[in-house]
Amino acid sequence: MSFFAASISVTVAVLCLVAAGLLRTVGRRKAPRLTTLLVLAGVVGIVGTPVGSWLRTAVGWADSSLSTIIGRYTGATAVGLIGLVTAAVVGFDLFHKSINNRTLACAAVVPVAGVSIPGTAGAIVMGAVGAVASAFGALGSFLF
Repeated sequence: MSFFAASISVTVAVLCLVAAGLLRTVGRRKAPRLTTLLVLAGVVGIVGTPVGSWLRTAVGWADSSLSTIIGRYTGATAVGLIGLVTAAVVGFDLFHKSINNRTLACAAVVPVAGVSIPGTAGAIVMGAVGAVASAFGALGSFLF
């Protein structure tokens, strides 16, 4: 990724996170679904930067370390389960309009841990995350 593209990605990501923070605090929790989607898009934008590379490396290391320990007993990857649970929490809370701090925290974790979800479930989760990020990225590029 070129420096110009990375700087636009980070700018849009920071704008999404600032807008989510303002909606959550100053906006008196108006538009909670939009706030969740802004957090999700903001973290996706950060994951595409060198900081995100460090996060992905740390998640990969944690996944391989925990998978050897937990995989012996359960046969499942730990980080993949965390990604699946956080994606389910975000989807459930968005559907039932019960957005709280737990939902926003899970929305921040899904882009990082979601890549460890194996199989079709991982493809569906990351496809949905990518669609949200693409929508906000297109809006951001339209504004700039």
